[in-house]
Amino acid sequence: METHVDSSNVSKVCQKVFNSWFWTTNASCCTKGTRIMLGWDPNVVDVMVLSQSDQVVHTQVIFKLDKKSLFCSFVYAENHYMNRRSLWQNLCGHSVFMKDKQWALMGDFNASLFLDDSSAGTSRYNIGSREFKECINTIEVFDVNSTGLHFTWTNNHQRGGTIFKKLDRIMCNINCITVFPNVGAFFHPFQVSDHAPCILKLPGITREKPRPFKFVNLIAEKHGFLDEVNLIWNKEMTGFHMYQIVMKLKLLKTPLRKLFIQQGNLHENVKKARKELDECQGDLDQDPSNGSLLANHSRLLQRYKEAIHDEAMFLQQKSKVDWLNLGDSNTKYFHNVVKAKNHRSRILSIRDSGGLLHEGVDLSPNMDLFHNKLSAVKANNMIRSVTEGEIKEAMFSIAGNKAPDPDGYTSVFFKKAWDIVGKDVCLAIQNFFMNGKLLNQLNHTKDL
Repeated sequence: METHVDSSNVSKVCQKVFNSWFWTTNASCCTKGTRIMLGWDPNVVDVMVLSQSDQVVHTQVIFKLDKKSLFCSFVYAENHYMNRRSLWQNLCGHSVFMKDKQWALMGDFNASLFLDDSSAGTSRYNIGSREFKECINTIEVFDVNSTGLHFTWTNNHQRGGTIFKKLDRIMCNINCITVFPNVGAFFHPFQVSDHAPCILKLPGITREKPRPFKFVNLIAEKHGFLDEVNLIWNKEMTGFHMYQIVMKLKLLKTPLRKLFIQQGNLHENVKKARKELDECQGDLDQDPSNGSLLANHSRLLQRYKEAIHDEAMFLQQKSKVDWLNLGDSNTKYFHNVVKAKNHRSRILSIRDSGGLLHEGVDLSPNMDLFHNKLSAVKANNMIRSVTEGEIKEAMFSIAGNKAPDPDGYTSVFFKKAWDIVGKDVCLAIQNFFMNGKLLNQLNHTKDL
């Protein structure tokens, strides 16, 4: 707003601010400079300019996330009240098309609306304020609930005569409040400008971060689980065994997500199954010998048991991994845990078998410090190749509700699909013990 940038320099200015954004201006309507410049991120919104003048640009903003739209008018009013009359006429004309639409207006209106909009404490309206208020009443808009500064402009006089006024506003009609009930306006400090930056917040428009994949244990018991695993595992992959496993697990995430979604809302499933079972038992109470009702009761009872079983499994697994939410975030708690564990694991002193205490800089890897050593047989046994039996035993010893690995898979996945994936898992682990190479995708430190 209030750029006064020469139209020939507009593209250069836009490229220096956000060169990946789209831009438009009302330079073609201005006799001197460029009064209004609009920029937007095309990955977030689409903006269509509906009409414009030297004092206002009318747009429609469509949010790509949820397809909601907002009709927004960006204003930079003239200084003299007579020149602002064309703006008020323009807004009144545009309001005819906004009667049933969500409409917001924001910018520098260069006129006060209420008596307390000036620090000078004027006791009466001037012509400019009266005409502004008449326009606002006609187009039926009002100030959006706001926080921050009240006065949005200052004349910046350093030696007396400093005046503060509210000239910048964010207003909307009732339809905007209906569609965006939590809308809010924020007026920030001036800093080096004479105008306060104003921001329109639409809390209903949010970009949620995609949730990381987490294998839901209950789907390992569902029809189609092994079929999906088998389908992916039979795909031809090039590369060493560890890479092949990582890629196959990555490909499996989409079909496993779909399989979980097919289960529906687990909590609603319980409510629905309970309701149907209750109704059937009520009917049986009236007709205990009805063979059809008895058969249906058996089916509904089994469905209810399965529904509460799925819900219980899901909640049990979820309760076991909730701690990860805090551990994964970059919080003070997280860093304190790391510091405490590092402190506990630090060796400050060692007393050798002769009773001599070694501490501080005296702590060095001197082999003569330790007299008890592993025998050659035990030492060689520690570096021998691991067997498939040992790998399977280690995998099956992991509790099913333990926190998932960085790739999102729990031990339940590998246990249930071991007949399909076990051979490849063993080969990958054996190769690691031979060459000591571990993919970055698997090399996530978990023991902080």
